[in-house]
Amino acid sequence: MQNNLQQINVSYAPHEDRLLLKARTSNENELRIWLTRRYTSLLINVLVQQMDKAGGILELASNKTTLEQFKGGAFKQDYQPLLRPNYPLGENGVLGYRINAGNNADARVNLQLLPEAGEGLNLMLDKSMLFIFYNLLEQALVHAEWNLVLPQAHKEPIH
Repeated sequence: MQNNLQQINVSYAPHEDRLLLKARTSNENELRIWLTRRYTSLLINVLVQQMDKAGGILELASNKTTLEQFKGGAFKQDYQPLLRPNYPLGENGVLGYRINAGNNADARVNLQLLPEAGEGLNLMLDKSMLFIFYNLLEQALVHAEWNLVLPQAHKEPIH
């Protein structure tokens, strides 16, 4: 399911021992995907591959648009729940099972986070959003304490 992304949030749910990804869209939808430890590890690797294709993590971190988003408070804004949300994937969300990633004609990454069957979340990420999404996952991993090993080139904090 593709929508115009307004805000994204990744949080650790200790009672589930999973991450919950919530994506709020412009048409009053909130899509929820549960990320297991294994799935998150696969997702991190996919994101790193896509960042490497886009010039590498340091290039994306120092990108003008990325820096503007950080200065504008990209990580300081609380996730804003919708007043009358629709839950196209169900209020409880779906369990992430498959990941598809590719680049479209304008160099944005088409990232699909899908359950075993049915619809999931389709994100179109430019270079700065790709980097920011990766950072959101990194921050959630700190709370999860899963001790996932990040690829060597991506262990140093960027911000």
